Amino acid sequence: MYVFKLYTFVSGLFALTSVFWIFHPVKFQDFKLNISTPIYSNEGFFLGQTANQNSTRNEWKSLKEFPKYLTETVIAAEDKRFFEHKGMDLFAFFSVIKSLVFREGSMRGASTITMQLARIHFPYLKNQSNLVRKILECIIALRIEFWLSKEEILEAYLNSVSIRSNIVGFPSAGKFYFQKNIRFLSKEEGIALTVLLRENHPTQEKFVSRYNSLKKKMQTSGVLDSDTGYESIELYKSEDKKLNLILIALGFQTNEEEVSRQSQSIETKHFLTWIRSILPGQLDEFTSELSSEFNFHLHSIVNSELIGLRKWNVGNASLLVFQRDRKDKEVIHLVGMIGSKNFYEDGDGQVNGTLAYRDAGSTLKPLLYALGIEKNLFQANTILEDERKIYTDSDGNSYLPRNADLGFWGKMTLAEALANSRNIPAVTAVSKISVGEFLQFLHLAGFEHLKSTPKFYGPGLSLGSGGASLFQLTRAYASFISGGVLPIVELGKNLNKSITYGTKQKLFSSQVAEEIKYILSDRNLRSKAFGKRSYLDFPYSIAIKTGTSKDYRNSWAIGFNEEYIVGAWVGNFSGEKTMDVSGSFGAGRIVQNTFRFLVGKDRKPTLEYKLTTLRSICKISGKESNVNCNSISLRIGSNRKILPCDGHGNLQSRFLSPSQGQIFLLHPGIELSKQEIPIRIQGNLSNTKVVWNEKKKLVIPNSGEIRLPIVRGKHRLELIKDGKIESTVNFEVQ
Repeated sequence: MYVFKLYTFVSGLFALTSVFWIFHPVKFQDFKLNISTPIYSNEGFFLGQTANQNSTRNEWKSLKEFPKYLTETVIAAEDKRFFEHKGMDLFAFFSVIKSLVFREGSMRGASTITMQLARIHFPYLKNQSNLVRKILECIIALRIEFWLSKEEILEAYLNSVSIRSNIVGFPSAGKFYFQKNIRFLSKEEGIALTVLLRENHPTQEKFVSRYNSLKKKMQTSGVLDSDTGYESIELYKSEDKKLNLILIALGFQTNEEEVSRQSQSIETKHFLTWIRSILPGQLDEFTSELSSEFNFHLHSIVNSELIGLRKWNVGNASLLVFQRDRKDKEVIHLVGMIGSKNFYEDGDGQVNGTLAYRDAGSTLKPLLYALGIEKNLFQANTILEDERKIYTDSDGNSYLPRNADLGFWGKMTLAEALANSRNIPAVTAVSKISVGEFLQFLHLAGFEHLKSTPKFYGPGLSLGSGGASLFQLTRAYASFISGGVLPIVELGKNLNKSITYGTKQKLFSSQVAEEIKYILSDRNLRSKAFGKRSYLDFPYSIAIKTGTSKDYRNSWAIGFNEEYIVGAWVGNFSGEKTMDVSGSFGAGRIVQNTFRFLVGKDRKPTLEYKLTTLRSICKISGKESNVNCNSISLRIGSNRKILPCDGHGNLQSRFLSPSQGQIFLLHPGIELSKQEIPIRIQGNLSNTKVVWNEKKKLVIPNSGEIRLPIVRGKHRLELIKDGKIESTVNFEVQ
């Protein structure tokens, strides 16, 4: 008696709980919690989707977006009495029970669309036995049918059902396989996706058999006729070719067009991987600023240049392009990103070189000098010394920086030191500013990875020892055309709302930005280090800076005009040395060709200057020059006062470069006419001449700079003033 009462109580409690549970509301929005964001290029080309918590691609579209024939096809294939039952199809259920009793068939046929939806959103059901699972599916289906309309159930199912692998829902599958919005799927394509519902990965033979069977069924019902009304299918008159087109899209077959389409999508894969990782939460859709067509051209430039650089042991390259907003100069748009030469390459292909941190070489120098000028510690015309110096920190540790050519050029203006990328003046500058202040400045400029102490980096921070990414550098250089403001990066839009990266930071004044911009754009200022003809020279105004890390492991170049900022890196992801590939030769040629593509043949863009004026500066004193001075032209802030040069006294004439015993290497891959020995002389050059190898007399221009043709062997230069030898230097070309 006691057992019977207990049994009755438990049964009643279970029944009451079940009724309460069934009548507990089911919210339609609960089915939309785990969707992913579709990502498009700025042309509207579908690039991919973000992954949701289940690592699937799942876009959601309203039932109104689905073509009527598609919903009819799915209902005919999966649940022909969908609009008649209340979650359970009793006719199908009794048929399956019969098959189970006689051990024939499976439970699959009894699953209504509502029961499948229950199984999708309650994955724990898969762990139950067939009979228990089916009972639970029926109970959950009844609950769903009680609270949701048939239209809501059908919408949830069409958006949630697994199509193949991690592709969930018809909208995602249509984008992934056919590059189409669900509204534009052809009837044949809809049938093909519906066939995959029963088995995600059938053999081609099984797929074709089921496809033809379902197609015939839909033709018989009048849903499908011979005229699909879609041009993409009508191009093929044969029914077999229509099916072949679908087989190619689903990966059963390949053809040259599909291989070409897949290869053209390679160039957006690095961007897609990165943008998936940083998009905020769940968005309806994301239309990026990145152009897939533009990226295709950038990818071609990178791979074309790598062919020529291969013999110099260069294995890879990365390229980044920002475009300044036409209305807000403190906003830039990410329009191009090439992470590597081939995303699918074995090994390091999927490394996004635009985001990787590497030794930055000389690329931080413009930011260093901009900070120094902003703090009134220097001016563009300040004289700095390029001499052998040993720097000692507070702990007594010594640091001996060297220039790339291992020589010393003596005194020069800050502008010349920056344009020719001299290392020793940069170390002098960071020592005066302080490593700590420069480190804080770099943090403001977006170099968040520099988390160690100033003592850890030391003066070498000015020469890029802390590392940087191409993204950080290229964005930071945008401050030179953004009035000294580190700009926000606009990545794209969610509907009409902008999705951005980073925050605005005022780094230095607009005037300082103009002064640095001019230095980086003047080919005459940098000609001593880079020659009169190089990949850094353009037929229009472009400011550019290069960087080369130790042992030529990393080659950098960042260039900009008033519209675009282009950054390139060249090297090996393994860190292996290249064969003396410098920034001007390696990354420089990629930036050169990128700007030629961006600007075209007819445009002649110029750089803007509003707060600076051209001044003639004495190269020896750094003051305003007179007729007796070796001078250079610099853009200096209009409000800055410069004293006139009062002469140089008895300053002895001497060779600043080459240095005594310096060795130059003849580059076998560059034409001899493009290789020259730079000679630089300091002092009062009146009544002065240079004799080369005791035979040839050379005329000294007012600039004090001469360029000699490169010739193998040992050489001697003599500086003779008023008949007396004032300075000599010996060097060698190997």
